[in-house]
Amino acid sequence: MSARLDAAAVVYNALSCPNRHRAMIQPNLILLVAAPLIMWRVYKRVQRLTVRQRSRTWRHWVGAIAFPLIVAGIAVTVHDKPVTLGAIAGGLALGVVLGMLALRRTGFESSGDQHYYTPYAPIGLFIAMLFIARLLYRGVEMVNYGPAHTPQLGSSPLTMFIFATVAGYYHAYSTGLLRWRRTTITW
Repeated sequence: MSARLDAAAVVYNALSCPNRHRAMIQPNLILLVAAPLIMWRVYKRVQRLTVRQRSRTWRHWVGAIAFPLIVAGIAVTVHDKPVTLGAIAGGLALGVVLGMLALRRTGFESSGDQHYYTPYAPIGLFIAMLFIARLLYRGVEMVNYGPAHTPQLGSSPLTMFIFATVAGYYHAYSTGLLRWRRTTITW
């Protein structure tokens, strides 16, 4: 009997307050339409980073130093969550391997005092899109559940795995570029 009354109440509320349900569906619909467009624009923007670039040592140093520091800071904050720490370790390992593979396929050239490199696009684009897709997913969670119910940093091992993969990739790639620059120094 009570189940019928609950079902009747739901139907009555849905019919009598159509704007309330429309207000709940509208942000999801906007995100559903906007997400592919955002991903396409980000893809095009990231794609520009996969063309020939001038090597700047300060950028490589930032990538080689900043990413390990950020990951270490996150690992300290989640030290009591072994699953999350394992995800971070696995992501770092995967990122370093992908960074080393990308370095093997990177094109290096020097002309006079200028040094250029052309990153291997498929791995770089995969890493960037993986990270951005996870950010978009977390954004959808915030819209659906509100900022008060958004999980804290480190509560999602998948997010930490993806971030650590990105960090490991950029650290390995930056370190490899620094090694290459060291071999191109002319005294």
